[in-house]
Amino acid sequence: MRLSLATLLLLARVAWADERTIRVVDEDGRALGGAAVTATLTPPDDPRLSSTVVRAGMTDASGSLRFQADDRLILTRVQADHAGCFAADVDHRHGLGRLRQPSELTLTLPRMTHGVPLHYREVRLTGLPTGRRIGFDAEIADAVAPWGKGRTRDMEFELTSEQVGWTESPEVLAELRRSPEGRRMDDQEWAETYGRFRGMLRISLPRKGDGLRMTPAFWPYCRLKMPALAPDEGYAPEMTLAFDTLPTAESPGDRHGCYLRLRTPDGEGPASAHHAKIQGRVDVGPGRVTFRFYFNPRAGDRRLAADIRTNLLQPPPDATPAERDRFQASEP
Repeated sequence: MRLSLATLLLLARVAWADERTIRVVDEDGRALGGAAVTATLTPPDDPRLSSTVVRAGMTDASGSLRFQADDRLILTRVQADHAGCFAADVDHRHGLGRLRQPSELTLTLPRMTHGVPLHYREVRLTGLPTGRRIGFDAEIADAVAPWGKGRTRDMEFELTSEQVGWTESPEVLAELRRSPEGRRMDDQEWAETYGRFRGMLRISLPRKGDGLRMTPAFWPYCRLKMPALAPDEGYAPEMTLAFDTLPTAESPGDRHGCYLRLRTPDGEGPASAHHAKIQGRVDVGPGRVTFRFYFNPRAGDRRLAADIRTNLLQPPPDATPAERDRFQASEP
C-alpha cells in the first residue's frame, strides 16, 4: 500500500508530538476536576503571534488536562481557574519558557478566602551596621531607635557582609565613575552601588515562646501566595538567610516566605500569641534589608490573608508619596 506525501507528513508530525499534562490540585493536594486550563506554546526560534499554539480544556476527575503538542514547542504560559479557588497564571517568572521542560506540570489553586484587616508595610531598613542586633517592632513594622521609630523588640536582625568583587567590568566601572553621578559618590556609596557582596542575615525572636518558620507552601503564580492561616507549630527561635547581591540563575527569587509567632504572653502559651508573615523575597545587601510584612494585631488570631482595601497601619502625616506607596498592599 502506497501512502501519499500528505499522509506521510501527517504521520511524521504525530511521531514528533509529545503528550503534555497539566494537573490542577487544591492546597491539600486533592485533584480539582472541572478546572478550566489554557496552555500557550511557542517555537523557541519564532516569536510571531501566528506561530503560537493554544490548547484549552477542562481537567478530568484526576485533575488532569492532557494534550498533544509538537515536541519543539515550548510551554510559555498556563492559566487555570476553578470555582472557589484563586486562579493561577504561570509564565516565565515561574520557570516556563525554558528549552528543557518536564512533560507534566502541577499547579496548586488555594481556596478562596475572605481577607481580614492587617497591618501591612513594605519594610526598607537602611544604614544598618554590620554585626549588631537591630530590634524590630512588628506592630508598626519599623526598626527600633535609632534606626527607626519602633519601641518594642519583637524581632532582631543581625547582618554580616563582605565585598567579594564588582557587578561590572573594570571598563564599565571606569566609565560610570566619570559620570556626574559617579563623581558625586563617596567610596562607600560607590561600593554599595556597584560592589558584589555576600553575607548572612540572622533573624531572631528574643521573647520566650516566639518563633518563625518557613512557609509550608508558596504559590508565586496566585494572588494568594501563602496559606491563609499561620501554622500552629514548627516555629524556631531564629533563622539564617545567606545572600549574594549578584544572584545566579538558580537563585530562588520570590519563591519563599515565612510565618512569625510574636508577643507570646508569659504563662499562657502560643494560643494567645500574635502572628505575622514575611511574604516573598527578603532582599538583603550591605547595610539594608527589604521585605513585605503583614501583622495581625488580634492576639490568638492566626489569619494572615489581608483585606488589601483596609490597612490598619497608616503612614505618618509627613510621609512622602514614595513612603505612602509602601503602605499599599497589592496582594493578600
